[in-house]
Amino acid sequence: MAGLFDGFEGYRVVTPAEKRDALTKALVAVDANVLLNLYRYNPRTTNDLLAVLDKLGDRLVVPHQAIREFHRNRLKAIGNPEQANNDARSALDKSQHAARRALDVWSKQVALDESELQHLHDDVGRVFDTLRAAVDGAAPDRVHPSTPTDEDPVLRRLTDLLDGKVLPCPDDARWSALIDEGKQRVADMVPPGYLDADKSDQYPEGAAGDFLVYTQACEVAKARELDLIIVTNDEKDDWWWRRGGDLIGPRQEMTREFFDLTGRRLYLMRPSELLDHSIALNVQVNPDSARDAGTNRSDIDDVVDDDDVGLGEWTAEAVDSLLERLRAEGRRDLAEVILEAARSGGTLGRDAVYTICGYSDDRLLVGFTRPTARITAHLQTEQRLPEVVTPMLTPLYRGPGRLYAVRIPPEVVEILTTHAPRSDVEAELEPTGKYRPLSDYLSAIRADSTSMTFTEIEDILGDTLAPSARRHLPYWYSSQNSLGKAVATAGFKPRGVRFDTETVEFHRRG
Repeated sequence: MAGLFDGFEGYRVVTPAEKRDALTKALVAVDANVLLNLYRYNPRTTNDLLAVLDKLGDRLVVPHQAIREFHRNRLKAIGNPEQANNDARSALDKSQHAARRALDVWSKQVALDESELQHLHDDVGRVFDTLRAAVDGAAPDRVHPSTPTDEDPVLRRLTDLLDGKVLPCPDDARWSALIDEGKQRVADMVPPGYLDADKSDQYPEGAAGDFLVYTQACEVAKARELDLIIVTNDEKDDWWWRRGGDLIGPRQEMTREFFDLTGRRLYLMRPSELLDHSIALNVQVNPDSARDAGTNRSDIDDVVDDDDVGLGEWTAEAVDSLLERLRAEGRRDLAEVILEAARSGGTLGRDAVYTICGYSDDRLLVGFTRPTARITAHLQTEQRLPEVVTPMLTPLYRGPGRLYAVRIPPEVVEILTTHAPRSDVEAELEPTGKYRPLSDYLSAIRADSTSMTFTEIEDILGDTLAPSARRHLPYWYSSQNSLGKAVATAGFKPRGVRFDTETVEFHRRG
């Protein structure tokens, strides 16, 4: 007679105590992203994590593919600290100038005493001096791409730590067979790693990298007759059994596969969990280290390398053109998805996309991004965009079939949420200013939407619109200027702004 979990081993949720116990007995295999993030944590977290790994002794292994990916992506993980510092200082300088400008405009409106204005300027200067000092102070601690190997503290520690612990590359025939098997698993959507299908043309192993890490770790655990812990920063659904935002454990298929192979238990841990359970190894770590290790960081593969092909950026003109062409083609829904994604910080969830587009829940978004990709290609042909840019709409998946969100480029978020040009700063600083009559008008209507011409709005205002309203699309969608504040106060948001017909739609917020 079978028990409740016989044949269903993957559905048993382990306790924290079981994880701590496993840390003292199991084989621990570390993925490349864990080693790469040693360059991206603060020094305290890096030292604490290395101390925990060191305590594992000969139970620590690194699969050959993980080391291959570590060396391949190490310079990306290091980044360019000097450029980051320069960019940060430049941004701070611009922000300080904007703050001083805003105070100057405001002081004239309220007739502020000159001495009080100077006092405020001094306060602003001290704040930005503190921020610049913090930026400059971080630079000496960072490794640079040109740092010699012998002077790289992370490499020095890893050289000692991983001596004799890196698993060898199988012979050519076995390696080729494993790559073929991994690629077939990706095609069949067998975990782990099938969500890396877009890497199929990037590397010699194609999309089989995760499988190569997983299968070599499993084989060594079987040979040593040990449970297996795989430590990874990967949080995608092709590794984890997930419920909402909770990462419960390995995918059931993986747990069952490992049990059938070895008769033992498979665990997944993130570096933050490793630090949380360090007491099991009699290692004391700073509590803040686990929080730092748990901070969400972009995937290394998403980091743009200086040696990569130059990645251009979207311009405000190109964004305006793309949105206008979408509307001209009858795809106002896609234009609104882009605008709503900008208002949401760059990523828009699936439910919002379906609501905006009016799709039924069972619809798959096959070809959803084709209109934006086609228009992007036209803009590139017209030399209004660089040859290489981030796609306007990137679908995000956590599993096969249905997307969970779409993402727009960060520069597009900034373009669509930016303040109006300085010529309109005075209008922006008024709480609702001359736009209060528009707010009162919208508040009084009962319909959920209304379409208006710019002239009709000016009739309501008894005044002209700010010049930016006729030149810059972002002005209408900014929540920071007085027009945006007035519309939001009435419970509406603008959609479908068109400069050619000088019309705008206002829709009641959901």
